[in-house]
Amino acid sequence: MFKKFINSSYLALLNHPLGVIFYLCFWFFVAFFYDSYQTSIFLLLTLFIIFCETFTESKSNLIQNYKSLKNLWVGFFGLIFYIFLNFIFKDGIENYLIFFTNNSLYISLTTALIALVCARKLYDFNYFHHFLAAISFSISFWFIFGIFLAIFYGSFDFLFDISSSMLDSCVLSLWLCSAGIFSLFLLGNFTSCNFHKIFVFILNTFSILYIIMLFTYGLGALFNLLENLSIVHLCLWFGSFLLINLWINLSFYKIKKSLLYAFFIVVLSLNIFVFYAIIIRITQYGFTPERLAVLALNLWLLIANYLSVFKQKIALKFSFYLLALMALFLGFFANYISFSSQKYQLQKLENSIHSLNLDYIQSRQYYNQIKSIKNTLHNLNKNYNNNYSFDDFLKTYNLTHLKPQKIEFHNMSKKFHPKYSKLKENYDEVLFDFIAGSSDFKYFMKIDDNTLYFLLQEKELLKLENFDKILKNYQENSQLSYKLNNGSSLIFIPLEFNINIKGQITFFKTHIFIKNTK
Repeated sequence: MFKKFINSSYLALLNHPLGVIFYLCFWFFVAFFYDSYQTSIFLLLTLFIIFCETFTESKSNLIQNYKSLKNLWVGFFGLIFYIFLNFIFKDGIENYLIFFTNNSLYISLTTALIALVCARKLYDFNYFHHFLAAISFSISFWFIFGIFLAIFYGSFDFLFDISSSMLDSCVLSLWLCSAGIFSLFLLGNFTSCNFHKIFVFILNTFSILYIIMLFTYGLGALFNLLENLSIVHLCLWFGSFLLINLWINLSFYKIKKSLLYAFFIVVLSLNIFVFYAIIIRITQYGFTPERLAVLALNLWLLIANYLSVFKQKIALKFSFYLLALMALFLGFFANYISFSSQKYQLQKLENSIHSLNLDYIQSRQYYNQIKSIKNTLHNLNKNYNNNYSFDDFLKTYNLTHLKPQKIEFHNMSKKFHPKYSKLKENYDEVLFDFIAGSSDFKYFMKIDDNTLYFLLQEKELLKLENFDKILKNYQENSQLSYKLNNGSSLIFIPLEFNINIKGQITFFKTHIFIKNTK
């Protein structure tokens, strides 16, 4: 195995003479200058160099390979690409820190370059599962090396007492830098390694369990037994996971056509649901970069699903090229499309207001909608002015005559008889029939001007303003969950409350469940 690892690393030097140097330098930058703008740029440059070298032919001799004129051409194109990167990322470079960026263009370029490299190197299914297995092998050995390094350094520090923050940082940087060494063979011939069989077995076992988990959640959410998360994103993730699992098995097994057709129908059903849900969302609220990304990824999944079932010879390569194209499109045009769409939504909303006879509360609701769209426009284009007050709204639509409506309070008194259902987790402390204004040996709860305070030995753990609104909207048998200031969690199950004619809470009794931080 070690001999094959060395041989594959040597082949990486032959196939990517410049790419290997840039790849190792990139991991050096990650280890010692991870928060540098140039580290982020270096990632894109490294991927571009490796992509360019996939079009060149390597020689059998390493020295001749480095003397080849092809390196000058690759270096020349790399220099142009580096200048291009510094031009498009010349503003706000602090937002492009590697692994921590929210910049859509940077993420799109990275995704596109990775997809292009995969399209050139993983051109059929025989390479795909070998590649994933090799990545798992590389990561495993990297973590094992980290464990041994930590044990050795910890023991050395214990015996000789040499610890310092600088030395700790250097050891951590050494471990990060070693990732480049342990993954270098991925640029060579990783198909000679014979660990892919156990990898496919482990992956299929995991896939079956994962599919059962997702299917169980889907049933639970359908019958309101579990909390509803984003079903659109869940379906998209589920479909993508199934597709990658199909790719791995196509590279290892010969799958019957009936199973392939069943797979196609399942993923197609997920595609149709996602298209239906996201198009309704876009029709109502317009485009955003996130909705465009969901739409593009679902379109990619639809095409890749069709190719993987009916056009398997070109499926893998074409799918990666298509992913790269979509990522580039989103990177350069998603913000522009979203900005135009949101401006149209704003214009449509503003035009509709002129024909309405609004009262004060309705005016507030429409103002909040306009303000939300303006904030979205500002996030898409920082030059867009989102300073817009409620007074500006009233003046624009000649509604300055409207006055805040006086809220008439009525006495409200309610008692609850909760059914004792099992809580989601075990709690360390339970306070039954706890009344506001009373205390036990540790905790005290009071309500002042409709603000609830929960204290531990005079230390404030929880403050809930406008608690009267929470009680008015409370549904029997539901649980009010909160995070305390000390990291613990708390659940209220209200039993009784009273709000007087002035709208003030005069009485509140509840069960309290506290989960302490371990």
